[in-house]
Amino acid sequence: MEDVFLCLDVGGTQIKGAAIREDGETCGDILYFDARAGEGREALLEHFAEILRRILPQGAEAAGVRMAFPGPFDYERGICLIRGLDKYESLYGTDLRRELSGRLGIGPEHIRFANDTAAFALGEMGFGQARGAERVLCVCIGTGCGSAFGLGGELVTGGMPGVPKDGYLYGQPFLEGCIDDAISRRGLMALTKERLGEALDGKALARRALDGDDAAEACFLAFGGRLRDALEPFLEAFRPEALCLGGQIMGSAALFLAPVEELCMAAGIRVCITADTSLRTLQGLTRIYAA
Repeated sequence: MEDVFLCLDVGGTQIKGAAIREDGETCGDILYFDARAGEGREALLEHFAEILRRILPQGAEAAGVRMAFPGPFDYERGICLIRGLDKYESLYGTDLRRELSGRLGIGPEHIRFANDTAAFALGEMGFGQARGAERVLCVCIGTGCGSAFGLGGELVTGGMPGVPKDGYLYGQPFLEGCIDDAISRRGLMALTKERLGEALDGKALARRALDGDDAAEACFLAFGGRLRDALEPFLEAFRPEALCLGGQIMGSAALFLAPVEELCMAAGIRVCITADTSLRTLQGLTRIYAA
């Protein structure tokens, strides 16, 4: 009987799940489920449990449960601390490790949690383009700017030059606010509103740029310039061998990433664009060892 990890990437609108072997290979396809993030506590707990049951392949045995969960969250203890964010608020204070253990019959010591970008970084260092790199900076751009730093294949959460507390860039000062305000979906939409008179997300801006709209193309490059400027002090201080970039917006990397690539080329940093951030995140969850 094959042992697999039941891995979930829990988002605010969607949950991605897959059974993954220790070597990072998936057992079947990644499955997608509605998050139902606004539902009550009991409904959500049963929803998670049912998803985990569904992704367990017939004839396989669960070696453990691994979940990437949005913060704030006590990842070591498995306690949700979200409130005021219009998602998973009914789980505030809930010990998810204990609750899921009871529903699934899996020992609590086999249920572990991580920040999604931390899992992404572990996936890149263990199974992806950053495998074998001594120093790595991973950044995911979506509703916010997630980040994680790696050293020798493991996560670094502070105490080194260029590494902020917990490895989180999002709250670091940038322009008139913080990095999260500018390097995110809302940051891009604010930039397009300012420059084009209309708030556009990455897909809409890419369509305009690819249709030959020079102003849209220049706007996308300006976003790339902001990304470069936001990352530059951390790249200079931490000096990673590889910069790994993920998130759906990376499908349009050719339209905005040139400023970052120029900076990294001059510094001898390899730029890695991840085609499937969800896969790397789920794979990375199998590398969480500390209970």
